Order: sequence, then structure tokens, then C-alpha cells
Amino acid sequence: MKLTQQHLKKHPEKLGRFDQVRIWSGEWHMWWRPAGRGYTGDEAEAGVYEPKDAWEYVSHCGPEKKISLVAA
Repeated sequence: MKLTQQHLKKHPEKLGRFDQVRIWSGEWHMWWRPAGRGYTGDEAEAGVYEPKDAWEYVSHCGPEKKISLVAA
């Protein structure tokens, strides 16, 4: 399952549908690394986050970042 940051801003209750997530940057077409430290094109190297923690990282980002949370 994948939900965009913009969708989650309108429907924050849907964050509870995830157990763990990866963060996708549509701007860079890459995954966020663990602890938000850079990007990777390799999903296996992407950080796996608790949904609440991921939301803290991305909730402030503008729509130009094209952020999505993807079930891990």
C-alpha cells in the first residue's frame, strides 16, 4: 500500500493502516535512507520507519517533494 503525503494530510487517520513504512521521494525518484540521511535507489537500503516517526520527518514537506509512505 502507498499513500501520498498530501492524501495523508487530508486523512491523517489512514496513517494507522501501516505497521512500518518506507519513504519515497517522487522529486528525486529515490527512497529515504535510515534516519532520513540521504537517498538511495535501492529499496533494500531504504530506511524502515514506524509510521508516526515517518510522518514527523515528512509532514512539513511541500507538495513539490512528492512524498509517499509505502508499506514496508
